[in-house]
Amino acid sequence: MIVKQAELVIDVHCQYGGQSPRYRIYVDNDLITERSFTWESVKQYVEEHIIVNVHPGQHTIRIENVDPDLGIITAKNLRLDGVLASSENTFEIV
Repeated sequence: MIVKQAELVIDVHCQYGGQSPRYRIYVDNDLITERSFTWESVKQYVEEHIIVNVHPGQHTIRIENVDPDLGIITAKNLRLDGVLASSENTFEIV
């Protein structure tokens, strides 16, 4: 089966005070990365750029808050190859 490369971009926001919370990014059930949100809360967000090699079809992206007691992590504006996706957590490769 053919595998295609695509670039995902998603804005990760975090509200916290004190210690930096960690988050994980999954595409389908595959862990892509784990990071600490070390930037100033509320005023800044991280624009994650993720290159994936996936089969054509529907896929999901999920942000997991590893430390939910330290803050709230949200994701917005999922883009696939520069185009805003119709959903915040799914994308389709054709």
